[in-house]
Amino acid sequence: MTLDTVISGCVVYYLESSDGLDNQRLTIVKDCLRDLDDLTTELETDCQPYFLRLRELGEMLLRVQSTS
Repeated sequence: MTLDTVISGCVVYYLESSDGLDNQRLTIVKDCLRDLDDLTTELETDCQPYFLRLRELGEMLLRVQSTS
């Protein structure tokens, strides 16, 4: 699976679940963010904005989950 598929799947799960993300999905999002950190610096400049926005989406998901 690709990072964007995994993160967007967690977003959909969060939006459709009254309980928010479970511990497994929280760990998955955190792992994806670490992968994005490693990947982003290696990308060509024109590709970086997409992955930076994807990272921001993952961060927002973790932030909103922690306030729920």
